[in-house]
Amino acid sequence: GELFEGAVWEAIMFAGEHRLNNLIMILDRNGVCMLDFCENVINLSPLDHKFINFKWKVETVNGHDINQLYHTLMALKKDKEEKPKVVIANTVKGKGVSHLEVDPLSHVRNLKPDEIDRIISELK
Repeated sequence: GELFEGAVWEAIMFAGEHRLNNLIMILDRNGVCMLDFCENVINLSPLDHKFINFKWKVETVNGHDINQLYHTLMALKKDKEEKPKVVIANTVKGKGVSHLEVDPLSHVRNLKPDEIDRIISELK
């Protein structure tokens, strides 16, 4: 949802245009914004193509796989290509808690004590 902001794209364009090759962005692509799933508000797919068009190097990873994320970041850190880099980390908001995974409002909801107890039980 943060990518719906114009200032974010201004920064992305600036970084690509000026070849800020010491910049690595990690984008948590969980598909949820404040009140709905992102694709229902503004569908940015294919996101990787947008970054490529703005002169960024793009890597896409499973954001829940720490080893994959780590190795991708280390490779990008060594990369001498004259462009900024972005790691699109595909994640699931509320991963591991079935009802939060499918509820876009989990992004902003306050959980009640009984919900917290149910979540803890589900995660065990």
